[in-house]
Amino acid sequence: MCDTTLAIQPTTDDFEARLVQALNHGGLLLLTSLGYRTGLLEAMAGQPPITSQALAERTGLQERYVREWLGGMVAAEVVETDSATASYWLPDERAALLTDRGEANLAVYAQFMPLLGSVEDDVLRCFREGGGVPYSRYPRFQEVMASDSGQTVLPALFDGILPLAPGLIERLESGIRVLDCACGRGRALLAMAERFPASHFTGYDLSEEAIGWARAQAERAGL
Repeated sequence: MCDTTLAIQPTTDDFEARLVQALNHGGLLLLTSLGYRTGLLEAMAGQPPITSQALAERTGLQERYVREWLGGMVAAEVVETDSATASYWLPDERAALLTDRGEANLAVYAQFMPLLGSVEDDVLRCFREGGGVPYSRYPRFQEVMASDSGQTVLPALFDGILPLAPGLIERLESGIRVLDCACGRGRALLAMAERFPASHFTGYDLSEEAIGWARAQAERAGL
């Protein structure tokens, strides 16, 4: 006779711990997204300890909600606090990962969580009825993707990505026609159009919002 209780219990406990941790981390990502979009993270980066009232005044936000956000970020061990002075600060090593002060702002990616969660009802309907969820139900998707590519694709575009195709830079300098399918807001195309004026660049995307944004930027830059 084999008793499997001892073998199963640690695995069950570990799985439960993982789920609880995932729930906590999910809450942290929502708070991080709010901190990015409100400017709270940037406002705290590189700054001395500050009260919730002073931070609210600095960012033009409501103190009650700033205080609630700070409490959540303290619980998540992102923001530090001094209860004696009721002040808060964002340590430099964390600010380097959550603001534009570092090489990559990870807070940008936290925006995907509330964005994708907002269409859960639409996805549930698709499970039951089939079909799909149109771009129009993701009003900020292209904006977030543009922020993403702005710190991943664009910095490596000219020195790392284009040189992967032998002779491409020389052809772009001489003048060729370029089509970018699924270009999003076209930030890579805009950068190349400015760098290689002899070439002609065309972007295609299913998102009307993305194309409209790219077209406005191109007109503003005279491209």
